[in-house]
Amino acid sequence: MVRKEFGSLVAALRKEQYDEGGERLTQANLARLCQQLDPLSPLSDVVIGKIERGERVNLDEQTLLNLADALKLTIGERRVFFLLATGLDHPQIYPSLEDDTAVLTQALALLESIRLPALLLDRYLDIIAVNSLLLPMYQLSPATMHQRAQKPGGTNLLDFIFSADFATMRQQMPPQVWHRFAVGNVIYFRRVSLPYRMTSYFSMLLRHLRRNREFRWFWEQVFYEDKMYFVGGESFQMGSAETGRYHFLTAPLVT
Repeated sequence: MVRKEFGSLVAALRKEQYDEGGERLTQANLARLCQQLDPLSPLSDVVIGKIERGERVNLDEQTLLNLADALKLTIGERRVFFLLATGLDHPQIYPSLEDDTAVLTQALALLESIRLPALLLDRYLDIIAVNSLLLPMYQLSPATMHQRAQKPGGTNLLDFIFSADFATMRQQMPPQVWHRFAVGNVIYFRRVSLPYRMTSYFSMLLRHLRRNREFRWFWEQVFYEDKMYFVGGESFQMGSAETGRYHFLTAPLVT
């Protein structure tokens, strides 16, 4: 990620934070927070302004740590944030010899061959495709999915999880399991979406998701809980009378 893009990302992450008065965090407020966390921090409002404009700034190890702390990044977000600060993008870190169309074709073929309910997501957790076993498990019809696709954010996994359409599945989980399930999905969303937080699409999506009171609560809550749940390994059961119940074990959210 080039300096200008990284600066736009820092600005977007700053604007996701709110002060005690409910106002978005300004550069000056972020600088004060950095100074409170580390009196030796060089992150003044002038320096933060330079970072956000993509100007050359010495982002040493301690400065990046101070910035990540002040922006209240979760463990998974911090890892991605530090990688992006190196100037490398996803295609450079994980090079592929195949074009996007070929990779998508292979992914769709794999999705259909899996004999368990499965879905394919993008970096915003928007649903690209599902296999034939997923809809019966969720007790959803293709017509319902089509209706959701016509609504803003309707194809997003988190929009679905926090909607009435997921209520039947949620009722199958004890409260503690639902809590961990929701926390885990929001932690994952925060991590994989971090390189795109400055895009207009993410701004629209987050604004839409934040209209849901439960999502707002979990969006803030994960900062306090990701140290407990980020390793994955959480188990839960889900299913229907038609498909039977599946026992799931979540994969690690940070590797």
